[in-house]
Amino acid sequence: MTKTIRTPVFDENMVEVFLRHEEKGGKPVERGYSHPVAIAPVRITNMLARIEVRKEDEKDRKPAIPTDLLYAIGDGVSRSLAKADPSQQVVVMAKERKRNLGIFTQDYLTSAIVWMQGDRMFVKLGSLDSPLSKNPNDKVPEPTVDDIVGKNRAVPSDGISVENAQLVSANWRDPIFKDSSVISIRAGGQVVRRTVLMDSGAEATIPANPEQGAPVPPEGLSPGALRALADLEEERRRGEVTEAEYQSKRRQILAGDVPAGQPDAPAPVAAPKQ
Repeated sequence: MTKTIRTPVFDENMVEVFLRHEEKGGKPVERGYSHPVAIAPVRITNMLARIEVRKEDEKDRKPAIPTDLLYAIGDGVSRSLAKADPSQQVVVMAKERKRNLGIFTQDYLTSAIVWMQGDRMFVKLGSLDSPLSKNPNDKVPEPTVDDIVGKNRAVPSDGISVENAQLVSANWRDPIFKDSSVISIRAGGQVVRRTVLMDSGAEATIPANPEQGAPVPPEGLSPGALRALADLEEERRRGEVTEAEYQSKRRQILAGDVPAGQPDAPAPVAAPKQ
């Protein structure tokens, strides 16, 4: 019997990001993902901003993810990838509440699944700005790897490769994802520019302001060290450690002093089983 396990990571302003894996006989079903991995939230935001789709019966392409959701999703995915193990997918469930005719409100869902394979981040698109049922008893649909949702089809763009109708991938180390603007040329020559927060490139330094997000650790750290850094960053965001304590503990982890209980075996790298 297969059981689906969900582990909450991020839930802010109607944007929920969690880890999901399956268990058989009480043991995780291995997927061979390259997790955990630490990637700056703004870099992920810039990657997501470049994903574009087009409906089967239309010529114009459009952003897959609404601009207002980009940074929250990028933050949630960054935290989740740092905590994930090789069996866990990152699931995004982001809602927007819009007002129609100035009177009625309607919730819209944008969902996706994210995982890493080596240096490539894969994004399987689900619902894209899709209206949700107003019946509170109706279950909100979670994205799956195999299902094709709606008529939107992914199209290639700078830095983004299309794997199938609703699956894209990108090398997260590509310098293009330091850019803050994404330019699209639509049918008829219309140029559309989307602006997101810029990746400063100073990912290996410790920011003085916790609101700037966690720095990306050096390469080659063990999964246990990466999880310890992610947990420490959560304590910092919640105000449970001072900046001096944060700096001291971070240096200890980077020096190899991983807190007890953090697994330290190297994560396997294999093709993800979908």
